[in-house]
Formats: sequence, structure tokens, C-alpha cells
Amino acid sequence: MSSKRIIAIALAIALTLGVGVAGGAIVRSMDSPSVDKLTVHGQWTIVVHNKRGKVVARRHFENALVPGGAGLLSQLLSRQISAGSWGVNIGFGAIVDATNSASDSPPFYKNLVVSAPTTGPDANKLVLSGNATPTSNVTINNVDTYLGSCSGAPGSCTSNPASTQFTHKTLDGLNGNPAAVSVAAGQQVAVTVKLSFS
Repeated sequence: MSSKRIIAIALAIALTLGVGVAGGAIVRSMDSPSVDKLTVHGQWTIVVHNKRGKVVARRHFENALVPGGAGLLSQLLSRQISAGSWGVNIGFGAIVDATNSASDSPPFYKNLVVSAPTTGPDANKLVLSGNATPTSNVTINNVDTYLGSCSGAPGSCTSNPASTQFTHKTLDGLNGNPAAVSVAAGQQVAVTVKLSFS
């Protein structure tokens, strides 16, 4: 198994456990002139279903790690902070995991599932998935992932810690960006984000 793959697996597991993750450039040692770059990928799938369950819109795209996310990774790796709850912002609301203290009513949808499969096509990826149903017509033109953090031992972030933007993508149909997603009131928006490292 390559050293890049071992690092990627360790980082994915560490992030899930709240221990720490590295991003950006990683130097093997001070004695070694070689540098391995580690890239964080955010593969998104947004599927909109009408009230009968029929798919009316689908988008697949990659988003980018933002500077705040890179800073968060370095703080997690150095154990200055611990990981808290994840959130996925889809413009009209946020899909959050069960550890978040937000109420389970719009604009918060408390059904985000966070997993880190060890086998299958998503092995060694951090997978965030959930859904939301707007109460009025909306357009999704920006999406983000957020990770809460707090000082203290892993697992100590049990309520609603301060959240930091981790990844972002603009949906405007310009410069290679995917088009915005129009959603009618009552339609369900299913979101899956797969974070991986290479």
C-alpha cells in the first residue's frame, strides 16, 4: 500500500474520530527533500424529488476546501481543537447531525448521517448525507460544508460548537460552475457529500 494511501486512510479515520486531519502539503521529514501534496476532494450529489418521488433535478460536482477549512485541519492535526458536529448548507437551510443542538425545524434539518465506510466504493471517504424540504420556492446557488470544533478532548464537542466553513461551491452556471438548482415548496432535496483525500 502506498504511503499516500496510508496517510489518506489515517486522516479520514482521524477526522471521523475527532482526533485530527491534515490538509495541504505534508512534509515526510526534515531529512527528506520530497514533499507529498494531499488534496481534499468534496464530491457532491444533489437530487430533487417532487412530492410523488420523481427526480426533477440532479447535480454532480466537486467543491473546494476553503482557507478556513485548511486552518481547521491544521488545528485538528496539532490537537489544538477537537472535531464537533458536521453541517451541510444548501442555501435555504442547513442539514445538521444529531449532536448539533439546533432545533429540528426549518431552517435546520437534523438528519445528517456522517459515516466513514471501510469497504466498498466509498471506502476511506467521509460521507455526509441528508435531506431537506423547503416550505417555499427556493434556488440553491451556494453550498458549503461546515465542521464544528471546540477546545478539549475528542468527543467533548457535544452540543453546538462554533462552526467553521470547510468547503464551498457556487452554483451559477458560470466559469465551469454547475447551474443553480430550483426547488419548489414541498420538494425534497437529498444531498450526499463525499470527502476524500489523494
